[in-house]
Amino acid sequence: MTEIQLKDIILKATRAEQLLNDPLIQEFIIQMRGDLLNKFESAGLDSNEERLAAWHQSQVLNMFLDKFKKKIKEGKTAQLSLLDKANAQIRRII
Repeated sequence: MTEIQLKDIILKATRAEQLLNDPLIQEFIIQMRGDLLNKFESAGLDSNEERLAAWHQSQVLNMFLDKFKKKIKEGKTAQLSLLDKANAQIRRII
């Protein structure tokens, strides 16, 4: 991967981490999880559709959050790769 590509990944990861750690976004995530839990728990025992819908919505939320976490992890890996490239160049100079 080129240095430009690695820097692009790092920038996207940094932005993803900023968004995920934003207090307002965290508040919304907590509210959404609470709403989904209430929806699931308030569904009657005979209402499989309602419980299944709440479960599906919860899975979509988890998938969304996992995308952020994956992007952040990619950024950390890209940072290490960029650092390794820089260290290799320094070793060649020395």
